[in-house]
Amino acid sequence: MVKKFIYLGLIVVVLCGCSYSVYSNVYPHLKKVAIRPFENRSTEFELGDIIYNGLVRQFQKDGRLKLVTQQPDCVVEGTILKWEEDVYSYDSWNNVQDYMLKLTCSVVFTDLINNQIIYENKNLVLTEPYAVSSASTAKSRNKEEAIDELVSQLFKNIIQNSLETW
Repeated sequence: MVKKFIYLGLIVVVLCGCSYSVYSNVYPHLKKVAIRPFENRSTEFELGDIIYNGLVRQFQKDGRLKLVTQQPDCVVEGTILKWEEDVYSYDSWNNVQDYMLKLTCSVVFTDLINNQIIYENKNLVLTEPYAVSSASTAKSRNKEEAIDELVSQLFKNIIQNSLETW
C-alpha cells in the first residue's frame, strides 16, 4: 500500500515537472510575432534573406511567440548596416587560419498592442570567426556555420533584451 502512494507521488512529481519551462516572458500579452525582412545595406546580396529565414527558424524553435504575417502583437524589424569578412589569424607559416565575420545591424522589437518599443539597438555588432585551416581553433568550421551562429546570436540578443528583460 505504501509503495502505491510512493509511485503515485513520483508520477505526480514527474507530471508537474513536465509543465515547467525555463523560458520567461515579461510581456505575457504578447503571443504573436511578425518578423519583417531586414533592409540590406551591405554588399552581401543574399544576407537579408539569410537573416530573415534564420530568425524565422529560431522563433519557431523557441516557441514562446507564434509566427504570423497578419495581426501580430509585436514585430521584429531591422537593417543590415555593414558586413565584413576579414582575416582573423595566421599560422606559423603565414597562411590564413581563420576569418572573422562581422555583422553590424540595427534592430527594433516593438509591442504593437501598447504601441511601444521594447528593445532597440541602432548599432548592434556581432562577430564570429570561422576556420579555413585544419589547425584552427574556431568553433565554426566554415562560413555557413559562422553565419548560422551570427543569426543565433542576433536572436538571443533580441530575446534577452525584450522578452527576458527583468
